[in-house]
Amino acid sequence: MKKLILSSTLLFSVLFSQAQKIVPCVTDELYLESVVQHPELKLEEERVNAIARLPIMQKALTIKYIPVVFHVIHKYGLENISQTQINDAIRILNEDYRRTVGTNGASSTDPLATDMQIEFRLAQFDPNGLPTNGVNRIYNINTDNARDQQKALSYWDAKKYFNIWVVNSIKNTTGSAGTILGFAQFPFQLNSQPTTDGVMALYSQIGIIETAEIAQAGRTLTHEAGHWVGLYHPFQNACSGASSSNCASQGDWVCDTPPVLDANYGCVNSRNSCTNDFPDLPDLVKDYMDYADGNCMNLFTAGQKARVDPIMTSTRATIFSETNLSAAGLNADGTYKTLTASATKAPYQYNFDAATLTGSGWSLENYTCPGDSGWQLNTTIGAAGNGCLSAMNLKTNRTNVRNAFCSPSIDISTVYNPTLSFMVAYAKRTTASADKLKVYISNSYGRSEILIKTFSSTDMQTGAVSTASFVPANSEWQKLTLDLSAYKTYTNCKIRFELLSLKGNNIYFDGFTITNPVGISEALKQALNFSVFPNPSSEFSILSFENTKVSNIEFTLIDLQGKIVEGIASQNFDAGKHEVKMDLKGLKPGIYLLEVKTENGVFAHKVIIE
Repeated sequence: MKKLILSSTLLFSVLFSQAQKIVPCVTDELYLESVVQHPELKLEEERVNAIARLPIMQKALTIKYIPVVFHVIHKYGLENISQTQINDAIRILNEDYRRTVGTNGASSTDPLATDMQIEFRLAQFDPNGLPTNGVNRIYNINTDNARDQQKALSYWDAKKYFNIWVVNSIKNTTGSAGTILGFAQFPFQLNSQPTTDGVMALYSQIGIIETAEIAQAGRTLTHEAGHWVGLYHPFQNACSGASSSNCASQGDWVCDTPPVLDANYGCVNSRNSCTNDFPDLPDLVKDYMDYADGNCMNLFTAGQKARVDPIMTSTRATIFSETNLSAAGLNADGTYKTLTASATKAPYQYNFDAATLTGSGWSLENYTCPGDSGWQLNTTIGAAGNGCLSAMNLKTNRTNVRNAFCSPSIDISTVYNPTLSFMVAYAKRTTASADKLKVYISNSYGRSEILIKTFSSTDMQTGAVSTASFVPANSEWQKLTLDLSAYKTYTNCKIRFELLSLKGNNIYFDGFTITNPVGISEALKQALNFSVFPNPSSEFSILSFENTKVSNIEFTLIDLQGKIVEGIASQNFDAGKHEVKMDLKGLKPGIYLLEVKTENGVFAHKVIIE
């Protein structure tokens, strides 16, 4: 049995880290604390370590796909990292664990380096079976000095998802003064501590872009995930496990990793801290499970894989089972399942006139700016109606403040040539104001996005330069338009608008619309000689149109949120003039869109119910 003892090895690591003000990992220390509360862990550790020495089962040789969820605990600071940064972290994990050709994961020429055959995927469905981007954002000031207690703020079943908690800082353990980068739980802790199973890491250790720390190259997460799949540090219990007779039962329980006296830092490749092994080999400094710089790390060994495979198959088999992958929105081969087309169809329009966004599908994602200086529903100003979204940007004196909002998921395949338009009102604070409005599109519920346009402050400007708080007059709105025809197959289209604040004035947004360009819609209407009368009406309206040949036409009444209210007709109509009665009784007064789908395209016609 491996004895986890905080002897000279770990003590040296802690003292060295204090001097460096960096503590790469406190998994060992926290495990010892857990043993005090859960004595049964030692027996479970013995059991799992015994399994690790068994021959590899066939099931262990296949690629294991792991559904992942990131819980971002934040207080509207830099720790509220972007989806893009999270995607970058997933990229690095997969490159390292699959030894991907052309990446750092395959840069090692050491013959021991191996493909771990583990891949990580952001979950597509949450525990309730609802689409997700694999990220939960939770506002809580305890993102500072976080530990296991903060994991209760957001947790998904650890037998079904790999939980990664992202925080601003991690609480120091006894005797470990410095910045802790991360920690994990071992597989043998799962049964005793299921609700804290996973990895906690600093926001700066997620990926290598935006707010990430480049020096660690995103490999804090690679290292901590290594503990999660069952690996110890190579310096576990110093130079023990140095012989062929005990290398599989002492030290790190892996025979092809040379014993290491204490943690390696930097990238010193010539160090040989233990000389009692035979043959006497230098420290494997580039092993992901040591403490070298992230840019130095580049391999897992065949022996580490041989340990991980039976452990994962015996302790975490549920998480990569076909049944669980399917529940998380993944196919058995690791590809994503096709999402059911959204019930919200284009043509779609939303004017933000309601008192709340609840139930609309719209969401505010204010990353680094809370309160009214981020995006919020404004019920006093609108381009046409009584409301809009606004960001009181004048109140923000910081640069690079990021705030966003996102549309509901919309099926835009229902229009012939989808075109996005919206109204915006904006003023600069000074002539040097350089705010940007970035527009992203996704067909995966936001899990992956494409930047389709960046509007500059000059593009958006409708009001005069002023240091006073900008409130737009009716004439100080403009329409901006984007062609979405390149994405017309998207059945779960989400549009995300992200404002990058660079000391500008206030900005207002209204009149979001996805439909055919006016010219196409009018041409289709004219070709059918289409009209609706009476309109407005309270009881019924007649749809009048004229076919030049036999063709299928479908009429659907939808509300301004894009939800189907009533299917009117869908059939083949002969050549000639037709009139179809549309019953409006029982429908709430308001503005609706009649979607007309023909063999030549789709158009919408406004219907008013009194």
